Amino acid sequence: MAYGDYSGPDKADKGKEGGSCNRRLCQCAPARWYNHGSFAWYCDDCRQAIEFDPVNKRDWDRNWLPRCGHPMFETREMMDRRASINAVPG
Repeated sequence: MAYGDYSGPDKADKGKEGGSCNRRLCQCAPARWYNHGSFAWYCDDCRQAIEFDPVNKRDWDRNWLPRCGHPMFETREMMDRRASINAVPG
């Protein structure tokens, strides 16, 4: 189901990892992309539309990427890999 094709109630797993996409009019699954701005999970298509929107991309690249050092959206695998690289040996 494409973004905008859904107008029913939200699913219980909306915005959760592996659940339904967090975008308002989308219920696609699996939600495999974590958005560091909204702290929620999105489907492949909505991630693409949000992350590469020119205004969003410019804002992230100018204001957040230099401080955070990671992309706006990441999969669990990307976050785990980054965490293991940045882990302090104990």
